[in-house]
Amino acid sequence: MRYLLRINIKLMYRILIYLIIVFACDVQAQEKLNIFHVVDSISKKPIRSASVTLIRAKLSMSTESDGIFIIPGNLKLLKDSVIIYSQGYGVFKTLLNRMDGMDSIKLAKQQFKLDAIDLTGKQESILNPFKVKDVDRFTGINTTTTPFEYLQLAQQFYLIKPGAQITKVKIRRLAFSNIDYSNIVSYKGIDYVQFRIRFYAADSLKPGPGREICTEIVELSDRDNQQISVDVEKYHIMVPGKSFFIAVEWIKDFVNQGFSNVFDRKTYSLKQSVNFRPAIGILNKRGNQLNIWSLNLKRQWKPFTYYAPYFTDLAITAIVMQE
Repeated sequence: MRYLLRINIKLMYRILIYLIIVFACDVQAQEKLNIFHVVDSISKKPIRSASVTLIRAKLSMSTESDGIFIIPGNLKLLKDSVIIYSQGYGVFKTLLNRMDGMDSIKLAKQQFKLDAIDLTGKQESILNPFKVKDVDRFTGINTTTTPFEYLQLAQQFYLIKPGAQITKVKIRRLAFSNIDYSNIVSYKGIDYVQFRIRFYAADSLKPGPGREICTEIVELSDRDNQQISVDVEKYHIMVPGKSFFIAVEWIKDFVNQGFSNVFDRKTYSLKQSVNFRPAIGILNKRGNQLNIWSLNLKRQWKPFTYYAPYFTDLAITAIVMQE
């Protein structure tokens, strides 16, 4: 896989997003630039890494530290819906043509309380373990038949009995070792990645992820490690029931952007396709129980059936403390 070398991240990111949207929206009047700031409704501070999704165009991007995103063209003529979301805030959803004349999107914080669990005399359990060398399949990359159009992928875990605290998470991702970084323009290297992990209880009304069980943003960055481990004990993430989910949330900005070659069946040639790191490992597990869930661009949780029934689990391990 080849990745674009980075010289001026912010400038090139803005240019890239502009070009992608021009192509995706397929409109002629592109002379107007509509600049929006995603901000906190109370403090008015910009919100970094807010997810901005155009449903019809099937385009998703993330804001940088200034909270800005740009949509070119006459918004009154663009027939699409926009969903804007950031962790800890309510969802903003509207028709694109209703954003004409707006310059800021105010997101309101959501307040929720998590019940503490007494884990006196707790013991450690390792859920869904894997060995790095045994993982050789990855998801999160556009394929010859299916584009990867998801905001999050989640692994479901099961406990013997209700009540646990999540203390550590391990994730296998696609990264290349033994690379000489001396000739690479970017000081971060071609495998540098930033992403967030999210924690959900099982939904009490239907299958799939339900309410969040972590109030803090857990954002990870890594240069070229194939396995990323993070200690989350300080967040006091309590599981109320017998099942929970750990999800990878993609930050779709220039820092995480890369390219892969996809075979075009119409032209019988290879074409470059935009991808966003990380690519997450798939375990060599088979069975009737599918444990992978995906959050689509409409923010709906659905079973991730692309690999079923052959591969049923992500390469995500959870270490929990339980009585």
